[in-house]
Amino acid sequence: MADDEATRTFEEFDGDDDGYITAEEFKLAMNARREEVSGDDLESIFAHTDDDQDGRINLAEFTEAWNA
Repeated sequence: MADDEATRTFEEFDGDDDGYITAEEFKLAMNARREEVSGDDLESIFAHTDDDQDGRINLAEFTEAWNA
C-alpha cells in the first residue's frame, strides 16, 4: 500500500486498478465520498490534469495536480 496521501487517493479512485483514472472512475469515487461532480466539473478537472490528453489521469498527472 502506498505511504503518501496522493498515491492512496489515486489508488482509491482507480477503480479497476489499471494505473489510470477515467472520468467515470473519478465520478464514482467522488460519489462514494458523497460529493457530487457535474459533467462540467469533470471536463474542467480532466482539462487541467490530463497533460497527455489521453482521456485518463495517470499517477504522475494526479500527483502533480494534487501538489499544485
